[in-house]
Amino acid sequence: MKFDDLYYIADELNKKKVRWMIGSSVLLYFHGIVSSPNDIDIVIDEKDIMKVKDIFDTIGTEQAKEKKYPYLTEYFYTYIVRDTSVDIMCNFGVAHHYGDYRLKIDEAAIVEYRKIDEVILPLSSLEDWYVLYQLMPGRENKVDMIEKYLVKNGVNHYELLKRALTQPLPESVVNNVNRFVGNKS
Repeated sequence: MKFDDLYYIADELNKKKVRWMIGSSVLLYFHGIVSSPNDIDIVIDEKDIMKVKDIFDTIGTEQAKEKKYPYLTEYFYTYIVRDTSVDIMCNFGVAHHYGDYRLKIDEAAIVEYRKIDEVILPLSSLEDWYVLYQLMPGRENKVDMIEKYLVKNGVNHYELLKRALTQPLPESVVNNVNRFVGNKS
């Protein structure tokens, strides 16, 4: 993944006033959890999905990609922009034995607006991805890395962990989240 490609994409989305946020490995990179992300994963507000599709049809080349269980993402697109693969997700969700979990995108979910080279990058929270990765098969390593980070550096967004608990979750995830939430308000 090339960061210049990320900044180019961010500039295009920001010019069109799209509500979006960065997640997954780029988010982990910005927190020093991974050394290099493979691709860009962005989450889009549903009201902007057609605008985003138009932007990416102009700046990139769409790649065929099938939706796979347990992912319930309503709109999912993969593009190559310059030299970088970009996954675009809207109404991102994961199915599990206790129901469906959905990532909310609102002002609370965008926890930081990081400015790099005059470009604003809206970041989602590690807390949201801590929950999401626990629901995704094969992501135990990322769960472990985020958990170690949160133990060492502290939780910054207890409200997002509490919000996660309002949706159906497996008991193991509830227990993991509750270890961090405790009695925090």
